[in-house]
Amino acid sequence: MLSSMRSKKSGIFGWIIIILLIIGLGAFGFTDLLQGGSSNRVARVGDAEVTAQEYSVALQNRLGTIQQQFGVRLDPLLVQSQGVDRQITSELLRTAALEDEASRLGLSMPDNVVAREIASTPGLRNADGEVDIAAYEFFLGQRGLTPASYEALMRDQITVGTLSAALTSGAQLPPTYAHTTMRYLGEERSIDWVIVPADPLALDDPGDAVLEQHLEAFAERFETDEQRVVTYATLSPAMIADTLDYEDDFLRGLFEDNIEDYQTPERRILDRLSFGTPELAEEAKARIDAGEITLVGLAEERGLSQNDISLGLTEQSELPSSARDAVFALDGPGTVGPFDTDLGPAIYTVNAILPALSQGFEDVREELRAAEALAEAQQLVLDEATNAEILIAGGAQPEDIAAETSYELETATLTLSDRPAVLANEAFASELGEDRDQVETDALEFFHVRVDEIIPPALPALADIRDEVLQDWRDSEALTIARTQADALIAEIEEGITLSALAERDGLVLQSDDGITRDGTAGLLPEESRDALFELEIGSPIKADDEAGAVIAVLTAITEFDVDSDEGRDLQTILDAQVGADYQQDLVGYFSNAIAEEQGFTVNQQLIDYIVQNTR
Repeated sequence: MLSSMRSKKSGIFGWIIIILLIIGLGAFGFTDLLQGGSSNRVARVGDAEVTAQEYSVALQNRLGTIQQQFGVRLDPLLVQSQGVDRQITSELLRTAALEDEASRLGLSMPDNVVAREIASTPGLRNADGEVDIAAYEFFLGQRGLTPASYEALMRDQITVGTLSAALTSGAQLPPTYAHTTMRYLGEERSIDWVIVPADPLALDDPGDAVLEQHLEAFAERFETDEQRVVTYATLSPAMIADTLDYEDDFLRGLFEDNIEDYQTPERRILDRLSFGTPELAEEAKARIDAGEITLVGLAEERGLSQNDISLGLTEQSELPSSARDAVFALDGPGTVGPFDTDLGPAIYTVNAILPALSQGFEDVREELRAAEALAEAQQLVLDEATNAEILIAGGAQPEDIAAETSYELETATLTLSDRPAVLANEAFASELGEDRDQVETDALEFFHVRVDEIIPPALPALADIRDEVLQDWRDSEALTIARTQADALIAEIEEGITLSALAERDGLVLQSDDGITRDGTAGLLPEESRDALFELEIGSPIKADDEAGAVIAVLTAITEFDVDSDEGRDLQTILDAQVGADYQQDLVGYFSNAIAEEQGFTVNQQLIDYIVQNTR
């Protein structure tokens, strides 16, 4: 088990991803959103506006992405509670800020650039490489856009992209960034470590006085759960189905109607390969008989796979008459043929044999009765449940329900963890003597429950749970002893005695771990102790409590990460690309925020809420 705890250098990648995420979130702001705006304007930065349609499209796109990634469609409440609406607002505000700055600077894209961008849209070009007018009109219609509005949108997007590119041109992180990060994340530690084990079995029974003190000190460990004494009326399909039976003639009719489920002929899983001439088929069969090749191998020589020649499960009657007897004469997997077929000479391989299934009526009578009875019982239960609802509405108690319907009366003493969960949950949701509606399970099992008594948690007498208290005392005391012993060993190590010498003296098992990184495991040391490990000097000890006792580790070596290794160069490429892109994105974010603060911005939160609430 302990060997599985050894860390690998690949863990560095995990840390890099975390750092990238942190950096990527650095400059996204717009925290003070102001109310205001026209009825169709969601937000404004300077003279640039974000329309309700733009916000709605962005929201729909984001919800579609979330649904595709996680398989769930967020409802309006989740959209707001998870902050999706605020994220979209911030993103659109940043874009609007760049549009406003581009307009103020007089930046715009010429018509030929816009036309080229539209022509590159997938699905809009015809066979000649030109824009297909019909496809273009359909594309716009789906999005509720006119040619003019779409071209204006594209012009703004290209302009904003160009401005962003200009802002980030030449922006790059210091050359030492990647090396510093890799050295930090890739640095490794080596340790020797031991477990100082707790040994509960070595402790004698301390006597009732000590156990009484332990019981009182840790009463929460021994208290009984709250209990509910209930009376309930219940009905399920199984209760009724067991009482139903049918005439043999009726059941025989079901048997005959579904005879294929009970009587099937022998079937075989077959492959078949056909050949152009008898000579080719005979030559192929000779190669198979000589062990040179299989039928699948012959198929692969012709560029086919086993799926191409598989017949799957096949009955004897489904084969050509020339092949039936020989194929079904084999008593196990094998190859036979060739045989003349409509497709030419063919060779067959038997891969598996499924024997015939033959069950008589008497063999399956009870199965047929049970299935029919369950179906009928389900309808009867629903009818009786309706009758019970009427009685409950008139104030009937469980006793009355059981007396006037097919429900049965039961009593029980329940804890919240008892089964069925529906019954236990209903008992703990009810007040003492409260009148409530009946509840049901997915299996159509109905319960009408009344709580007759609530038994609060209680601390049992020692005599009733002495063995349990004794075991808990031994476990706790053994842990205390082990951890105290570990503290003493730490003191000896700090005085100069080696861990290996202590392990040999005290009969402890000395373990070693190499290649521990900041995100790797360190023997049985918990995460906080692993972090402290990277603050130690060589030879220094560290101790951590463990459920089995205590762990002592001593740092034995520090290994720096080789930034010039193949792995180092690969990691530098990742850092330069990913972190560089995030750095540029942050620059654009800071610039957009500055524009918004300078030019002023407003957000119509009421309109945003309306759009979110009406998005489906």
